[in-house]
Amino acid sequence: MRRPPPGYRRGARPIYPGVFKMLIYGFILWALALLGIELPFELPRLLFVVLQVLVIWLLWKGVKAARRAPTNHVRLFSAQENWVNAFALQALILFLW
Repeated sequence: MRRPPPGYRRGARPIYPGVFKMLIYGFILWALALLGIELPFELPRLLFVVLQVLVIWLLWKGVKAARRAPTNHVRLFSAQENWVNAFALQALILFLW
């Protein structure tokens, strides 16, 4: 059997197990929002603006970490964690809207 080329494993980017749980929570909240399930009370609109700014900040942190990920694999986990947290928070915003 031949040996794989030197960059073979570096090309594989797995989903880390620590972010999988938040990804599932995000999908559940997103599905509940799509089904039209709502809470029986209204939240202030300023809270939604603050949460949306937090989503953008998490996405930006994920992009910054992903750009440095080829040199440091811990940053890849950090990038995935930020992206999944942004996804789950956006799903929560849609659910609460």
